[in-house]
Amino acid sequence: MTKKKLTELKTNAVIGTSSFRREFQIKCIRADINCKLIRGNVDTRIRKLKDKLYDAIVLSYAGIKSLKMNDYISEIFSVEDLIPSAGQGTISLQCREDDNEIISILKKINHDNTHQRVTAERNVLKVLEGDCETAVGAHARIDGNKITLEAELFSLDGSKRFYEKKSSEIINAESLGKEVGKILKSKSKNTYKR
Repeated sequence: MTKKKLTELKTNAVIGTSSFRREFQIKCIRADINCKLIRGNVDTRIRKLKDKLYDAIVLSYAGIKSLKMNDYISEIFSVEDLIPSAGQGTISLQCREDDNEIISILKKINHDNTHQRVTAERNVLKVLEGDCETAVGAHARIDGNKITLEAELFSLDGSKRFYEKKSSEIINAESLGKEVGKILKSKSKNTYKR
């Protein structure tokens, strides 16, 4: 199986992805590429690639790495190329709001920077009233006492991309996410999937 980067694929190549967001992001990089829905576990998806049902497929790097299948990787996209969905890669625990003993334990293991990043990212989604089918990406970074959030939203058909990037103090992570969400909502004029 020949490995090729996105920029090396032939015109009208077919890329398998299970996400409208990734499809629209890929089309921003290469408008001449065709994206097609792909389902199944990693082995099934790779088999479909080997069977030439797709010219390339987009998979989670973490998933490929954990399965020790790195030999199949031809390109790792940067966060700048493909802004991930809100909270991507985060592990979260939930409990009953009246279970004080568990809440006390969870507070001890909470990673504050991750919590603040996810708070900003998820508040973008909350303002947009988005769900798992909304083509929106949000990614926050923390540098010192500052949090920077960048997010993008695509119109229902993916023909329009709305982008915003803002920074604030970490303590304002929630309001930053809401502000970015409101800006995207205004820019898009509700042309996105809710």
